[in-house]
Amino acid sequence: MSFLTPLYALAGLAIALPILFHLIRRRPKERKLISSLMFLDATPPRLTRQSRIDQWLLLLLRAAAIGLLAVAFTRPYWNTPAEKDAERVGSQRMLLIDTSASMRREGLWKTAIQRAEQIIRESGPTDPISVYQFDSSLRPLVGIESALQTVPSLRQAQAVAALQGVSPTWMHTDLGLALLTAADLLQTDRDSSPESRATTSEIIVVTDFQNGADLERLAHYSWPANCRVRIERVEPNSKGNARATVMDAEEPSSSPMDAGKSRLQSMSENPDRANEIGKVRVRVSNTLAATTDSFRLCWLNDKLQPIESSRTSCQVPSGSVLTVRMSLPPKGACGLQLEGDRSDFDNRYFMTSSEPIQSQLLCVEPTNIASDESLGYFLKQMPMSDAARTVSYQSREPGVLNAWPSPASTPLIVAAHQLSDSDWEGLIAYVEQGGHLLWVMDSAPDENTTKGFEKVTGIADAKITEAKVRQYAMLESVDFKHPLFADLADSKFNDFSKIRFWKHRRLESKQLEDWSVLAKFDDGSPALISKERGAGRVWMLMAGWQPNESQLALSTKFVPLFLGMVRIATPVASNSSAYTVGMKLELPNDQRVLDPDGNEVVGNGVEGKDSRLVEFLEPGVFRQVSSGSEVFLSVNTVDSESNTSVGGVERLEKLGVVLTEQKPAKKDETMRRQLRAVELESQQGWWRWVLLGVVGVIGLESLLCIRKVG
Repeated sequence: MSFLTPLYALAGLAIALPILFHLIRRRPKERKLISSLMFLDATPPRLTRQSRIDQWLLLLLRAAAIGLLAVAFTRPYWNTPAEKDAERVGSQRMLLIDTSASMRREGLWKTAIQRAEQIIRESGPTDPISVYQFDSSLRPLVGIESALQTVPSLRQAQAVAALQGVSPTWMHTDLGLALLTAADLLQTDRDSSPESRATTSEIIVVTDFQNGADLERLAHYSWPANCRVRIERVEPNSKGNARATVMDAEEPSSSPMDAGKSRLQSMSENPDRANEIGKVRVRVSNTLAATTDSFRLCWLNDKLQPIESSRTSCQVPSGSVLTVRMSLPPKGACGLQLEGDRSDFDNRYFMTSSEPIQSQLLCVEPTNIASDESLGYFLKQMPMSDAARTVSYQSREPGVLNAWPSPASTPLIVAAHQLSDSDWEGLIAYVEQGGHLLWVMDSAPDENTTKGFEKVTGIADAKITEAKVRQYAMLESVDFKHPLFADLADSKFNDFSKIRFWKHRRLESKQLEDWSVLAKFDDGSPALISKERGAGRVWMLMAGWQPNESQLALSTKFVPLFLGMVRIATPVASNSSAYTVGMKLELPNDQRVLDPDGNEVVGNGVEGKDSRLVEFLEPGVFRQVSSGSEVFLSVNTVDSESNTSVGGVERLEKLGVVLTEQKPAKKDETMRRQLRAVELESQQGWWRWVLLGVVGVIGLESLLCIRKVG
């Protein structure tokens, strides 16, 4: 039994009053002196039975009345709920602990575990508390059903034990998915169990709450009003973080649009731009809370040891991003290391290096034409080499009888449409052997144009005419799903309305179903078509890019489009492909994947296929091994995980998440227990029965007194 107001028990000391009254002896009020005794000494009276308690029953009744009255004021109640209520009487609590890669920062994980254990111990024995870990997904440590089935006195110990052995992973933080899944689990429990509908639900998240956490899934989710979220943020020893990434060797600019601007403009503004071709661009970002801005970059060998000769220093102020140009990684280098950053969980960027592909681009057109009418003039101004390939420019006059180059040395040929019969024969053989031909219709068609088109494409019913353009024509129906236009699919870059064509050719044929129409002019005729032939591919552009033909060469779209064609013609070996942690690779069963330590990665079989899915769970250089060959795969952490700046809880509020007031947990628990005590005492009402007992005792005492007096 417990007492709501135990201090009133001190009133029980009043029991001493009846005892005192029963011990008091009544003395005579009048005193008479007798003369015969006046010469005797006075002596105190002896203790007789008149000085002892002789009315024990009356004394006990009076003391019991006072004692029961004191007990009534203490408001007694029983603090033992029913067996069924012991499982559901408390608040349904779910603890989510962040195990993403950012939790690997110094001092962060230890603090998170201590905070989680504190939250568990502050939960009442009647609170079913489940524990989950989350990063890119939500996984149970102690599920809801397991928490409910556990004896209330063992729930805390079970939850604390579940945290032992848990450690951060290399996955990214998908907080939105974790909260959404947790809310659905709690709602499912409430719907399936009538007892749980009377309880409150609370999700407590122990996390660093960094800005890189993904909350996108909450944007279209209706958050339940009876479920509240409390964010318990933990802080590392060092708040700042820096990250270095090797910019894509395929396109070393931040966007295709920037590539189009920088590569053309820099050629005219900076004559030494060609010296940068043998460089790799490295992007170094530094968070706003960083306390240092001095860093060093160096390549790592296959033993993950720094290559001293490659060290490069840089200064990146807090909250800034800097692009650093470094020399190409030496042969055998497997990654880049950033030095000087205390948060070192993401200071290595893994990559596989190989010798650049040596190739050349051949342009077939007359050499005695003006520069503003030449296709090759604009191609020569474009640096097409990067860390993955070295491309040189060559030109050739039409009609020359020299042998045509092989696709291995010259994977792409650009040809003006006015060519001889011998040129067509050589180009057809070149394409069928694996070469790529870009045929540009850059002048009015004639009879030779139709013959050449039939030889190259095999289409006999083609009709090529000069289009009637009033002022200018524009592109429409661009196929952004094709690899050539994929880099421009973003809404920031997919506007082609500013590219105007003064002239173009109109192609009409019923046999174009087998061709990929990648873009059309606004009159509906094809602008760019493509089709495989033999082992190679034919591209056809129905207009030139010279200024007298169109604005294409002067637009920011020209460079990324043409470089995209170069990439397709000279694909880089798969060992330069980059993966991120958490991605899965479908692998034939006769191949294996070895992790950075040389251990085989076990995958799950794919139903209906002779293959399995292998998931990358850590960063590093993996090896894909098959009979007689070995391919290297580089795996890195997701870039968003490096954005460790602390986010504000208002991000969750804007998405509709109901948050609890961020009060000290101990104070909240004390208040909850007090309210629970008041509720139990009010329901039981033992004080009423005690007062009824007081009335009965007093009545019995009165009857006994009346009887004695009578």
